Amino acid sequence: MIASEIAMCQIASVLRQNCCKKRYVASSKPKHIYARSGLDKGRALVGSWDDEYGGVVIDAASLPSSANAFASQLRASLGVWRSKGKKGVWLKLVEEQAELVPVAIKEGFAYHDAEAGYVMLTYWIPNQPCSLPSGPSHQIGIAAFLLNHNNHVLVVKEKCSCVCSGVWKLPTGFIDKSEELFSGAVREVKEETGIDAEFLELVAFRHVHGVALEKSDLLFVCLLKPLSLEIQIDENEIEDAEWISVEELLSQQFYKEDEMLKRVMEICMATYEKNYSGFVAHQVVSKFDGKMSYLYYKDVTS
Repeated sequence: MIASEIAMCQIASVLRQNCCKKRYVASSKPKHIYARSGLDKGRALVGSWDDEYGGVVIDAASLPSSANAFASQLRASLGVWRSKGKKGVWLKLVEEQAELVPVAIKEGFAYHDAEAGYVMLTYWIPNQPCSLPSGPSHQIGIAAFLLNHNNHVLVVKEKCSCVCSGVWKLPTGFIDKSEELFSGAVREVKEETGIDAEFLELVAFRHVHGVALEKSDLLFVCLLKPLSLEIQIDENEIEDAEWISVEELLSQQFYKEDEMLKRVMEICMATYEKNYSGFVAHQVVSKFDGKMSYLYYKDVTS
């Protein structure tokens, strides 16, 4: 759903770790392991490894199941890390370790973020302002613009009692975890309407704060090419879907009163008519993380 509608529908947000100057990567390989059953002056310590920023990541798999044993090891470990000048401490506990959460909180850990199956906690050791990155702050959504051979646009009616109830609008939805923007746009169109599509360009995006669940929202508007025309709606997601004229879409009172939606349609039509060009997805690899990723930009060579 479009960002302004999302806020009113209060759809559960898709949490994402915000990109920041210093990033913690939970899956990164340990640079150095403090022995899983390590000792310091006879005291048992929790297993852990150093992160790249002078901090520590606790090896949750090595933690004792006993809350008392965990409290003792954690307290001793914090003392060792403090003496070594360590900074941030990261602790990721899975559901089976839920009884250890109040122990960590009692020792001074704070909630950072949570998803299905785990909770992340942090501890800041230095006597100075904490510089650890904040928890996930944004949800990511897409809006898809498709025109058929008759210059009719693909639209849907949401199955909800929100402000957009009964209004024809572009297909929209949230990006799944680890999903590319263009893949999410193609998937959402297919799931809601049954239409197969090909991603062409990213033409605009909207950034707004304090919407659903008090999160910030990024909505990316994508131009897609339809590869099929027969609509088969998912009745669990939407009420209806049609190919209608752009004029009919814009004639709705809802659109007449919404400056953002009118501007989105202007941009989409200008892109379709080759009077405006958006961003195309290009595969690139960065030495920063060594991973293949997609960079969206205008082709400067053309």
